[in-house]
Amino acid sequence: MHLQGKKIFLRSVLPSDAALLFRWENDRTNWQISRTKKPFTKQEIRNFIINQKDIYLDKQLRLMIGLSSPRPSPTGRGSKGEVGCIDLFDFDQPNLKAGIGILIEKKYRRKGYASEALSLLIAYCFEILYLQELHCSITEGNEASIKLFRKHKFRITGKKKNVCSLRLVNQ
Repeated sequence: MHLQGKKIFLRSVLPSDAALLFRWENDRTNWQISRTKKPFTKQEIRNFIINQKDIYLDKQLRLMIGLSSPRPSPTGRGSKGEVGCIDLFDFDQPNLKAGIGILIEKKYRRKGYASEALSLLIAYCFEILYLQELHCSITEGNEASIKLFRKHKFRITGKKKNVCSLRLVNQ
């Protein structure tokens, strides 16, 4: 799958993404956001990538966020231009709902990539998957993420234990 935007694109996860996902998933500063409780092994990451089949079977979908014009890395080793990933989870086809999560690597934040990725994924969910509702949970202190989702018309539907629940209904 490939969804193209102006500055970024969304694409399926590939086996070559394993090292990057391993680093992101095991960065403890991201655990509060992702509800991760323990580190992932390289084999668990590889298995996740290899075993992804389809959102209808897996009930989840992870897409890599890449730059439309990749920039070389400062180390000279080159870069494929991945800046983050965006997920659909808790996919509930009978009720036409799913959760959304997004991670942008720190050095790429505040450049509009998350907003464009979210816009592409919302359109995909409503126009291709025919979902009627998307939801997310964000810690109250993560004002940037709350602002991002509210910009895309998500509404705060509740607060519990320092977590804001937000929801977007397809109209």
